Amino acid sequence: MKSKFILVAFACLSFGASVQAQDLIKQVPEDVELVAAFNLKDIVQKANANKLNELLQKAGFFEKAGISANNDIKNLGVDLSKPAYFYTKKTDSISFTEFLFSLNNKGQFEQLLHAAGEPKAFSNGYSSVSLKAGSMLVYNDHIARFISATANPTFFDNDSIAGRYGIKKVDYIARPADDEDAWADTTVVAMDSAAVVWDEAVKLPEQVSPPVAIDVEPDTVELAAAEIQPPVVDVVGSEEVEMHDPSYYDSLYTAYEDQNRKNDSIRNGLLEKWLLNEATRLLAGNYKSLSSTDQEKVQKNMGLIRLYVPHVEDLYRGLTPYTSLPYYYMGIKLDKFKTGYQDGILDFAQEGSVLKLKGSVGLDKGLAEMTKRMYARKPNSKFSKYLTDKTLGFFNVNINSEAYLTEMPAYMAKYYGGLLGPQQDVLEWGLMALEIALDEKAIAQVMPGDHLVVVNGLRKFKKDYIDYTYDDDYNATEVKKTKEETLPVFIWMFTSKDQRLIKKGLEMAVSKHVGQVHDGIYAFSTKKNVDVPMYVLLKEDLVMVSNDSLSLNDIRRNKMSGPTNKDFVKLMKQNKMSAAVDLKKLPDMLKEMGVSPGKQWEEMLTQLNQYGSTAITSKGIVGNRAEVEMSTRLPQTNDGAISYLMDQIIIELNKK
Repeated sequence: MKSKFILVAFACLSFGASVQAQDLIKQVPEDVELVAAFNLKDIVQKANANKLNELLQKAGFFEKAGISANNDIKNLGVDLSKPAYFYTKKTDSISFTEFLFSLNNKGQFEQLLHAAGEPKAFSNGYSSVSLKAGSMLVYNDHIARFISATANPTFFDNDSIAGRYGIKKVDYIARPADDEDAWADTTVVAMDSAAVVWDEAVKLPEQVSPPVAIDVEPDTVELAAAEIQPPVVDVVGSEEVEMHDPSYYDSLYTAYEDQNRKNDSIRNGLLEKWLLNEATRLLAGNYKSLSSTDQEKVQKNMGLIRLYVPHVEDLYRGLTPYTSLPYYYMGIKLDKFKTGYQDGILDFAQEGSVLKLKGSVGLDKGLAEMTKRMYARKPNSKFSKYLTDKTLGFFNVNINSEAYLTEMPAYMAKYYGGLLGPQQDVLEWGLMALEIALDEKAIAQVMPGDHLVVVNGLRKFKKDYIDYTYDDDYNATEVKKTKEETLPVFIWMFTSKDQRLIKKGLEMAVSKHVGQVHDGIYAFSTKKNVDVPMYVLLKEDLVMVSNDSLSLNDIRRNKMSGPTNKDFVKLMKQNKMSAAVDLKKLPDMLKEMGVSPGKQWEEMLTQLNQYGSTAITSKGIVGNRAEVEMSTRLPQTNDGAISYLMDQIIIELNKK
C-alpha cells in the first residue's frame, strides 16, 4: 500500500512538473503592459536546425559561451519544443521585465553560466546567478527566468518621496565673477527646497555613510508634505575659509559630489532590494496570472512570434509624459484621453516563401460600429483595368465619405472631449456647428471616398530650367535650358458622381490662363516648386490626375494596353485598404532613372529580381477588431522564407 502511495505521489509530481514546464504562460502576471511569445518549435523548424547551428557557429556563439555543445543548440539544455515568453510590467517607481523559457537538461544549461559565477540557492527550489546590476537569472530543473529592473528616474522628483528614502536634491551654483553682492545672497546648495543659512565660518561636509535599503513596496507613495521634515544641510569644516579663496569652491563641489554619490547609492540599493522582492513574489506565485481570455489571445493560432498588449489605451498613456507637456498647463488633461482601443496583437509568421506581419486592435462596441460605417465602401470595379503588368505599385483606400463626415463629430466629442476639461462644451459646440455646416450627402456625391494611385513605369520628361553664364567681369546672364529626366508615371483617380464643382474649377483656371484644355485634358504649367506639368481628365464617373498627358490620352481614347495584374487586382478587391510594390521591377526602374545605389546595395538590388511583391493590406473591421497585414514574397525555396534569410546571413558572414 505504501509503495502504491509513493508511486501515485511520484506520478503526480511528474505531472505537476510537466504542467509547470508546459504552461509558462501561467507564470505571467495579469498586470503586464506587453507580452511576447516565441514559438521556438516552429522557429527552429522553419529556420532549419542545421542552418541555425551553422549560423550560431559562424557568429561565434558556441565559442563565446565557452562550451562546445557539439555546436548544436539542442545541447544547450533549453527545451526548444515549448514556447518562451517575455513581458514587461511597471509601477510609477520601477519597470520590470522577465524572459521565461523551459529547460530539458539543467546540467547542460548550467554549463552556460560558469562565466557568471557559482549558482546559489534562492527560494522555492530555484537557484540564482547574479548578473549585471539590476538583473538576475533564476532557474530550477524545468524553468529558467531572466528578471531585470529599471528604476523610473522621475519617481524621486517628488520631494516627499525623495525625503522618505534619504535622497537629497543638490544644486551646485558657481559664483558670478563680477557680482560679489549677488553671490552673497545666492543659495548655493538646495536640498528638498530647504533654505540653507551660511555662517561666516564655512565648513566642509562630513563623509556620508553607505545607504541602507528600506524594505518597501515599489508602488505609488502618497505622503503629505508635513509628514516629512525637509532636512537642513550643515556645511562643516575644521578651518575657516574665505569666499574668495579657491578652496571655498572646492568645498562646495565636494559637498555636491558627495551627496550625489550618496543619492545614487541609495537608488541602486533600492533597485536591488525591489528586484529581489519582485523575484521572490514571482517564484512564490504571489501574483495573479493572466486571465484565461488573455492567455488564449497570446497562444491561439500563434505564428513564429506574437506581441500582445492587453490594454492599448493604458500603454499609450504610460508612454505619454503629459505632466511635462504644455498642454497640461493649458487645462488639457491627457489622462482623460480615450482611444476606444482595447487589446493589440502583432504576429510575425511564415507562409511558404511569404513573410507576414499581422496586426489587429480590439475596439470597443461604439468605435467598432462607427468604424464599420465609415469604411462601408467597396472599391470601384472600374479601377481594375488600370492595374496592368506594367504597374510598379499602387495604393487604394475606400472610405464612405458621407458616413465619415457624419460620424467624425460624434467620435471627436466622445474620445477627445475629455482632454479639454471645462472647455469640453466649447469643443462639442464647435463640432455641432461643423456638422450643421457640412452637407455630407452633397460632398459624398463629389468625392464618395474610393481612391486609387497607380505607378505605371517610367517616362522621359523635358524640363525647362534657368542656368547662368558669366562674362569676363563675372556678370551673370540668365540662359533658359532644357533637360530630360526619367520619372515614374503616376495616375491618381477617384470616383465622382457629381463633377460639376470640379469641372467649374477647371474651367475657371483655364479662363484665368492658369491652365489650358485640349481634347478634354486639362493641363497646368509648371511652377518653381513643381518639376513637371499636371494633367486632369474627367471620364465617366472618374476624376484622374496624372503627371503624364500621354497616359491620360490613352485612357480617354480607351487604348489602355497590357493584361491586368491579377495579384494586384485581387489585393485591391479583397481589402478596404491596400498598397503593393512589385520588387522585381525596382532594379530596372532605378537603373533607367540613373539612380546608383552604391556597391553596398547593388548586389542586394540585383537579387530583388527573384522577389515578389511587398504589400500592406487591411480588411477593415472584422468582428470588433481593426486588422492590418504586411507581407513580402521572398524567392521560392524548398525550406521557405526564414531558411532563405538564414542562407543570406550565412553568405554575408562568410565574406568576413
